[in-house]
Amino acid sequence: MNDLNGFLYFFIIVLIVIFVICYIALAMFLSRFSKKVYGEPSVMAWIPFANIYLLGKLTFNKDAGYGLVALLVLSCTLTIQINRTTIILSLPSVMQIILGAVFAGAFVATIIFGVRKYGKLNTNSSASNQNKETKNNKEIEEVVKANDDFFNN
Repeated sequence: MNDLNGFLYFFIIVLIVIFVICYIALAMFLSRFSKKVYGEPSVMAWIPFANIYLLGKLTFNKDAGYGLVALLVLSCTLTIQINRTTIILSLPSVMQIILGAVFAGAFVATIIFGVRKYGKLNTNSSASNQNKETKNNKEIEEVVKANDDFFNN
């Protein structure tokens, strides 16, 4: 029995470590993604629920962010206990399961599209930097040519 408890504790600790690593990786990605899109990193990347909104907003638009958060909230159950009165706010369990599955699929798809968009932003920014350097070189050559023409006359 002790071996089973030890394995269970080990398994739970491994799951928690994996969850924390994934959360940190998502927050760092969203922070860099926000910096690419808006020019500055966003604190929302580290706040639960806000990071899901930020992912939808950066990948698609504000409505997608709100939709992702709404799917997450609707797939959950909220239990409120005041004194001895318990209030349970939830949709029917079948509906929660369906909305949870839709949220999971939409979340994974949004992450995939977000990574692709981030990659395109990186390639576009490097291409624009090369165009700026080429433009600067052409401007420098034109100024040098104008100076040569002026002093040779």
